[in-house]
Amino acid sequence: MAGMAMRTTYGHRGRRGARVATLLGALVGGCVVSPQPSPPVHEPILDTGLVGVSGDPQVLRQQVFLKGEPGAVEPAEGVVVVTNLDSADAPVIAEISRDGSFVAAVDASTDQVLRIQVKQGERRSEPVDLQLTGEPISAAQTMLAHLPCLTIEPASWVSLEAGESDVVVRNTCAEDVSIGAPRLRRGAGPFGFSPAEAFVVPAGESAVVTVHADGEGVEREDVLFLEVTAPEPGRRVLTLTLPD
Repeated sequence: MAGMAMRTTYGHRGRRGARVATLLGALVGGCVVSPQPSPPVHEPILDTGLVGVSGDPQVLRQQVFLKGEPGAVEPAEGVVVVTNLDSADAPVIAEISRDGSFVAAVDASTDQVLRIQVKQGERRSEPVDLQLTGEPISAAQTMLAHLPCLTIEPASWVSLEAGESDVVVRNTCAEDVSIGAPRLRRGAGPFGFSPAEAFVVPAGESAVVTVHADGEGVEREDVLFLEVTAPEPGRRVLTLTLPD
């Protein structure tokens, strides 16, 4: 595929969590039909090897087209939610075609990171982050998150169905890790968090960030940034969602 390369940023833990739909009873013509085994409901899968960006990488400044080849999404249904983590623009929603392909027009530029998540009803794939680079698409590489000894659980996505959830920040590094005051990417939804100030996670210990959805605002998803200031600058990114 011609176009701009991407680096794929994965977290440190398995990323294929999704909600599994419940079985439904069926009534036909007023008669109760004996329950039959239902086919398994698969969590959405995004094949980043079939995703690319079109356009001249040297001219990429404004709108880019994120394209998924046929088979990029399985099962082939629902939408793809694309969020530019380095801007405050609203997420872009792209329909998934019957062959599993999609095209999303996104305002982005070189070195920015796009977060992609497949949404099928209340089920979602784990987010995948793609960094736009100036290299050929064939040179796409896996980019590990910085400080592998610093992990968070959940790693990249929190579904706030119950209204509140704890995020565990675990430091197995040999030195303390300092994290700046958490912040939301847009702040247009009912999401909140505590602590609201900067904090330190001592070496070998853990801290808890509680996220909740009991405030004002109409948007059903946002992004929470945990920005590491020491010993090595970097960030952890959590998508926060509410059921539709």
